[in-house]
Amino acid sequence: LFAIYMVRPSPFCVLDEVDAALDESSINRFIKMLDRFARQSQFVIITHNKRTIAKADVLYGVTMEERGVSKLVGMKLTERPSSEQKPTEHEAISSQRQFALAENGHEHKPSFAAR
Repeated sequence: LFAIYMVRPSPFCVLDEVDAALDESSINRFIKMLDRFARQSQFVIITHNKRTIAKADVLYGVTMEERGVSKLVGMKLTERPSSEQKPTEHEAISSQRQFALAENGHEHKPSFAAR
């Protein structure tokens, strides 16, 4: 897949659990390749691998707090200059709340029927 990208890069790519069967050393190489290609392409990666997740700029997840209704949750990850610096109140709230979709100046909370 990355060989194709070297010849003909795309501005956007979706990868669905491509790292699921990789061992630790292969995950390291995969992450290095993502870093390289992320300079010119945007990636949406579906994964359960913690190392891949740790490299993300933004995380999205789907939870089901109520039976039959899924909820989209998002978190923007940012690097801090100091490990002692605490998140701002806004960052703390943003990381815990459901992201809303703005449409015509109104907020609509996304909900998806899971059947």
